[in-house]
Amino acid sequence: MRGLQIGTLVCLTVAIAAGCILVLGSANAGGGQYALVAGFPEVPDSCTLYRVVPITVTGEEVREIAGRFGLSGELSERSGEFCLVDTKKDPEAWLSVYAHSGGVVYRIPDRELPAEVTRQPDLPTDAEAEEIVLAFLEKTGMHSPDARVVEIGVNQRHEVWSSGDGEPEASYDVTIAARFGRSLDGLPVYGDEFAVILGDGGDVVGLVKTWREVEPAGDIALRLPEEAYADLLASRIVRPSASAAYDRVTIENVSLGYWMEPRGVVQDTVRPVYAFSGTAVRDGAPEPYVAYVAAARDGLEGGA
Repeated sequence: MRGLQIGTLVCLTVAIAAGCILVLGSANAGGGQYALVAGFPEVPDSCTLYRVVPITVTGEEVREIAGRFGLSGELSERSGEFCLVDTKKDPEAWLSVYAHSGGVVYRIPDRELPAEVTRQPDLPTDAEAEEIVLAFLEKTGMHSPDARVVEIGVNQRHEVWSSGDGEPEASYDVTIAARFGRSLDGLPVYGDEFAVILGDGGDVVGLVKTWREVEPAGDIALRLPEEAYADLLASRIVRPSASAAYDRVTIENVSLGYWMEPRGVVQDTVRPVYAFSGTAVRDGAPEPYVAYVAAARDGLEGGA
């Protein structure tokens, strides 16, 4: 969230779902109550274990990727992240490539997150957005044949508030995002990051893509979702968040899928997880909730 004080008005840019980065709710309800209103799914005894295809990212490869976006400039590398900022662009554009995953992030910060918005930007319809995004991915070589558009919606919203008001004086949808997903062995993949951000005039102002290539590596035994639910209640979840405690959590859906690590994390295998999703209440306000629990009988050793 970014804020800008203008006289007695406060302008806020609200991230609806920045870059398709998934936020995990805490499985610890802080002494609050869990309510399970979903049935447990029927699952097989085992599913496919996947191995991540190893990659090596070099400075030369990063410059080649930058060229596809029409970028050039000085390249730096720190803690497994290659960064290139094209200061000759107006406004300047950034590119990051992550050595551990091959993840790519492209941004035009001043257009993706403008400090001030005084009118509603001209944003494309969903159909127009999908056409623009697919053409951009083809042009930059970022398209993946196993990717499918799963959602097109508002990505950044800018709100103007007057002091003491309970509602914003004005609200502008600044950008929209086309988000992609995939499945493995017929199961959804959680944690993947793949989205293209469109701004005023339908211009591409950002992209995030962490899309590890994988290959089958045998089968892995599954435990029952009831066992995973017990782990959820005990706060034994995949990558717990630092969110404040919830008053209560209602689990409305339980599903089996695969877990992908964030772009800056080393991952050797892709393993199954149970996704517990629903609604959490904190200080009287409801919000979406999702937590992931290991589905394999041998836990999460050596991978996700």
